[in-house]
Amino acid sequence: MKKIIFLSILISFLSCKKDEDKPLEDDVLQNIPKEEYVPQTIEVVVELPEYTLIKKEDISHRTSLNDVKAPINKRFSYKFLVSDKIRREQIEPLFTKLTKDIISEDNDIDDITIWLYSDKKLMNGSYDVAMATWAPVDGEVTTDIAVNNNRDSYKLVTTIPDNLEEYLSRSKTTVIGGLSFDLRKKIYQELSNTETRAREILDKKYPYTANFDTDKYANKLDELTKKYEKEISKKYKIDDNIVKSIYDEGDKNEWYNLQ
Repeated sequence: MKKIIFLSILISFLSCKKDEDKPLEDDVLQNIPKEEYVPQTIEVVVELPEYTLIKKEDISHRTSLNDVKAPINKRFSYKFLVSDKIRREQIEPLFTKLTKDIISEDNDIDDITIWLYSDKKLMNGSYDVAMATWAPVDGEVTTDIAVNNNRDSYKLVTTIPDNLEEYLSRSKTTVIGGLSFDLRKKIYQELSNTETRAREILDKKYPYTANFDTDKYANKLDELTKKYEKEISKKYKIDDNIVKSIYDEGDKNEWYNLQ
């Protein structure tokens, strides 16, 4: 009987002890520092396309055209050849890299223009892939910027044609009206040059004077231009509809920049 009573007292004591320790245990658990959740930023690495610098041009000028002692606005333009497989999402990262590379080589440059081309033949004209400018937001390189290299107002602005994918994916071997892509471009160049040829002839024949007959000149210009167009049509055996389609295609894709 004594053993039972003693055992009962012991169990009761242990039970009380356990209850007394529980708040302490809770406090300890609550005071354990928890790891703070930090949102993770996943960086998507975009593989850059291959590129080659074809032309670098110094287009610098003074910050004030009226002051021969004004600081130089150091400007350069760069023309790069890229693969016609380039994707839209690769363009801005490429411009960022090219700009950083240029600045790292010459921190005094105040204004950068970069043009991307998919075809070396196009490089005498405007870009066909994209363009970027690195300059002050308002476009003005001030004396302070030119002297102190203050770049606080600078921004990289990119221009990408809306129809880039369509333009680049177009097959160069597509034949329209029996004419290949390259031949259509060649014909367009000849067609777009007809008015220039006509003007060169007429300017010599009808030089500008006080009594210059504008209407007569315009009529002669139209007449001679159409004559040259017919010669081209005969040369390539194409009709007026094909001529019009070549004009439309060339104007849309800015083939006039090839000149």
